[in-house]
Parts: sequence; structure tokens; C-alpha cells
Amino acid sequence: MSTWQERFASGIDKQVNYAEKTGAFEDNPLVGKPLPGDGQPYREDWWITQKVAAERVGVHGLPVPLALRREAQDLRKGLVGERPAASEAALRAAITDYDERSDAARRTPQSGPSVVIPRVDADQAVAAWRQAREAK
Repeated sequence: MSTWQERFASGIDKQVNYAEKTGAFEDNPLVGKPLPGDGQPYREDWWITQKVAAERVGVHGLPVPLALRREAQDLRKGLVGERPAASEAALRAAITDYDERSDAARRTPQSGPSVVIPRVDADQAVAAWRQAREAK
């Protein structure tokens, strides 16, 4: 005779229990660890957040030309990311990286309307960065 729990167990529960008994979950890397996001409030858009993090899109997913235009605007002000550059060398390195990515984007066909991807003059950006540091 079986218990009422066994009689009403769903087919999925039976399959999971069988897999546990046969050792199908032994090589699972999450064994003994909390589930990702466990203890955080539930969000209906959790999968979007995970996709954005996996694709490293950032908070605002922009098409490449628009993202590059925004980055050029920040670099001209002496900003790297959303913060002032730590040093002149860091700013120049960020501009060199931007130039490489913007050149690649210019050579690649982009979807959507045509957007001009500007160049950044490193000397002007460094001058703006110095001026902002002196103002503080």
C-alpha cells in the first residue's frame, strides 16, 4: 500500500526523485551552493537582466554607432566610463581603444539609420581633462 504523497506525486517529481536516487545530479557544480539570485526579491524581468549581463551590453543597450557617439562625447570631456580619468595615460589609452573600435565599426555595415561615428582628438580631450582637474 502506498501513501497519499506517493499517489499524488506528479510525474516530474517522480522523475526528479528517480534521478536523485540514480546519481544524475552528482556532477552538478551548484550542489551545496545557494541558487543564483536566492534571497533577492523576485523580478519579472530577471531574464533580461541576465541577458544584459551575459552580453555585457550595459544598462542602456544602444546600437553600436550610438554607443560610440556617446563614448566619444564622454572622452572629449575627459571621462572614462562615467568618471573622470584617473590619469592622462589612462585617458589616452581609453581614446586609443575607442579609436580601434570606432574604426572597426566604420568598416562594418550597421543596421538602422546611418550615424556618423566621430573621431576623438586626444590632445583636446587631455586639455579638457586637465582643465576639469584644475577647476576642482
